[in-house]
Amino acid sequence: MDIQELEQQHRIIDMMLSGHSKLRDDNQRLALAVNLLLLCSSVILSTLVFIDPTILRFFKVDPQVSQIAVGVCSTLVFLISLIELRVDWKEKAERHNQACEILGRLKAECRELLKSTSQPDPQRVADQCKMCAQTLSTLPKIPEEKFHSLKAYHQAKKELSKLIDIYPGVPVWLLRIVLLFHGIKKLLFG
Repeated sequence: MDIQELEQQHRIIDMMLSGHSKLRDDNQRLALAVNLLLLCSSVILSTLVFIDPTILRFFKVDPQVSQIAVGVCSTLVFLISLIELRVDWKEKAERHNQACEILGRLKAECRELLKSTSQPDPQRVADQCKMCAQTLSTLPKIPEEKFHSLKAYHQAKKELSKLIDIYPGVPVWLLRIVLLFHGIKKLLFG
């Protein structure tokens, strides 16, 4: 195995790190949204259950409407609980987070070998490549249907990083817009 193989492994690890990071963040956001929705609907349900009928009359609310609202909220709480139980975005986020930690260590080890001032020991390079291949095979798989969007995300992240290096004082949101327009221009006009 030679240094080109190690560079290839480093590129793959870098892309996988971006992908798992994005999947981790997306799953964490979904888990948080579901938890907040469940919490809010539970609070509303608890409030509606204990409302005194005299308060309902004061606000000119029909008690039957209140009963319907309690039924709808309790059904909503039950459905959200089932979704959270079945999908388990927290667990998915944790698996992707563990993959990020492993990939981060692998990336650092590869970078250390690649950046060494002298020619690295060929056996050490071969051992690192073998370890990378073994470790990558144990990580959670990136879903096939998300691969291309995650690869595009990774490439855009690299290009955005280059723009930030060139224009450090420009807000990131503006650089994202510039990157988008450059990409569209390149696609349409070559």
